[in-house]
Amino acid sequence: MTAIASTSTARLVAIVALCIALSLFFFAPSLWIVRQPMPGSYQWDRALTYLLQCEQPFRRDIETAMHWRLLPPLVAHTLHLPGRSPLALPWLGAVAAIAYIAVLIRRRCGDPRAILGGTLTFVSTSAVLVPFGLLGLNDAWVWLGLFAVAFGRARWALPLACLLCPWVDERFIIGFPLAWIVARIDRREPIYSRELLSPLWLLPYVALRLGLPRPEAGTNGTTSGFLAYVVASFGTLVPLIALGWWFGLRAAWAGVACAIWNCPRGYRIVATLVLCGTLLATAVLAHDISRSIAIILPVALLGCFEFHRRTPSLAPRVFLTVGIVSLLLPAAHVIYRTVQPISPLPLELVRLLRSHPPAL
Repeated sequence: MTAIASTSTARLVAIVALCIALSLFFFAPSLWIVRQPMPGSYQWDRALTYLLQCEQPFRRDIETAMHWRLLPPLVAHTLHLPGRSPLALPWLGAVAAIAYIAVLIRRRCGDPRAILGGTLTFVSTSAVLVPFGLLGLNDAWVWLGLFAVAFGRARWALPLACLLCPWVDERFIIGFPLAWIVARIDRREPIYSRELLSPLWLLPYVALRLGLPRPEAGTNGTTSGFLAYVVASFGTLVPLIALGWWFGLRAAWAGVACAIWNCPRGYRIVATLVLCGTLLATAVLAHDISRSIAIILPVALLGCFEFHRRTPSLAPRVFLTVGIVSLLLPAAHVIYRTVQPISPLPLELVRLLRSHPPAL
């Protein structure tokens, strides 16, 4: 039994490593940009703010959106991470999320083809492409927390996610109701039960945020002003929403469609309303459209599990096919009113060499 478990774990590690390598090959970071700070680029603007926070986590002279995203900078500051080394924390979060997805699929499906296909699909979404390609964005920790809420078995998984993840990014609070509903559907538990008290674990964050001095009093405007700006500019982004949503998930939309199609009747209305509310809130409040749509990935994973539950013999081949397709579909970041294609590694290496030719 020990040998079998060891082999299974080794195979899982190999699958995770392969998926990360394939993601970086097909959807490489812009190497010629990320090799050194380049203010004004999407790859570096948030990273430079994040590095300032890591030096002084409670500083006020930074963009408003970052004022309360304190946990990663506090960790980096506490560990005395030097220079640009805090930029490794978003990558670590992405690797942790990838590994957790692989573990969840192994737990439900077991077949290596299903694990490989499902994990490939995940690493081809913005949940991974953003922290790998745009520096200083700790989104993957939030997605990991939402997956823990939706599918975690340990009793401490939901409380820990609620206590920590809002301090990484407020998107966790937006995505929490949907992840919670996914958990009820997956476990076939009633919606109206004592589990409705789960959001109380978010109260410490709310209390602290209301009780602590407001850093928005600094030079970069107020939270209310920031919210007014994003809501007012929502109209200019409407034409790009569909495109941004597509590039954010791409092949993973098959899982979302499967979840909606197979949603048990008793949950369908509530689940649909929560999903639509999450999509609307994300579209209005977040200008990085393709990045933020990853908030509904628990629904995509639920669709995979529902498909496997109904057709276990067919699911591994379907998962693998979808995973391969996800690598071949074009990808792009849709941020504000721009669409930035994501290129494969050979092309990025050519750009790097052209921008910095080797000495003769």
